[in-house]
Amino acid sequence: MKKMYYYTKMIVVAMIAMMAFTSCDEDTDLAYNLEGVWEGTITGNYYSYRGYTTNDYDTQIMFKQAGSWGSGGTGYEIDYHRESRRYTKVFFDWTVRDGRIYLHYEDGVYVVIRDFETYWAMSRMRFRGYFDNYDTGEQLAAFNLIKVESPDDYYDGNYSRQTIEDF
Repeated sequence: MKKMYYYTKMIVVAMIAMMAFTSCDEDTDLAYNLEGVWEGTITGNYYSYRGYTTNDYDTQIMFKQAGSWGSGGTGYEIDYHRESRRYTKVFFDWTVRDGRIYLHYEDGVYVVIRDFETYWAMSRMRFRGYFDNYDTGEQLAAFNLIKVESPDDYYDGNYSRQTIEDF
């Protein structure tokens, strides 16, 4: 009876460990797929939350993974005003935890990307979802982006991923 209890206990511990590692693997895979440059639109209150006076912007977001298999890194966002042709560039740190993407901008803005999906359409990778205010959970905006540049498209002599300066 003691052996049976011991084996049952070990099986439960092994199953819990497998589930924990699976979550990390999914976060790492998502971080790997996010790396690159994305362009598109963001609709909603996101730009006013960032301190802009209008919503007439196109956005480019670059994710650079820290290390070859990390679940986060650094990046930047460039918001191009459609009429004035002026732009704002701000850097951020990002991480993927439990299927959510956390962006902490250098200007103090902190957002969470949730309910998102990455998918292929017309030979381009797409990324769409929602930005939420990290502190309140309030939905700020929806976004729809297309991957325009991927580090997997280019290799150096050692077939390794590029550095942030290469973008």
